[in-house]
Amino acid sequence: MAQTKIGGAEKFMLAISILGLLVSAYLTVQHYTNKPVACPSVGIINCESVLNSPYSYVLGVPVCVLGVLFFIAEFALIFLGNRDMLVLFNGLGIGFVVYFIYSEYLIGSICIYCTSVHVITVLLFITSVYMYRLTSAKAAAVT
Repeated sequence: MAQTKIGGAEKFMLAISILGLLVSAYLTVQHYTNKPVACPSVGIINCESVLNSPYSYVLGVPVCVLGVLFFIAEFALIFLGNRDMLVLFNGLGIGFVVYFIYSEYLIGSICIYCTSVHVITVLLFITSVYMYRLTSAKAAAVT
């Protein structure tokens, strides 16, 4: 079985995925223990308002749990080295980010934890596209 080479871009993706997993895990623990998150409620920033809204569930599953699953799957795809799937998967993540940002707009509040996961997801997508294009350019140069 061939071993997957982990380069700089993959290491970056793993590092920020760990951050995303930690944020999602924290929100999941807080959700299931019914404890408030450590977040200011100043002006538009109000994590509790976002996290306790109807938009904090997708098909009955808390969004924070989906975040944990997303980042676990991200790890698997990085280690498998399938750059095509990484781009598709992170593109799906971008779709969810757009939906969640729109949800925050409708709620009238922003969750800083959610925003950090949104930023991480955008960075994962950009990096996966970069890696895909790099692979495609190398393949084109060989032929």
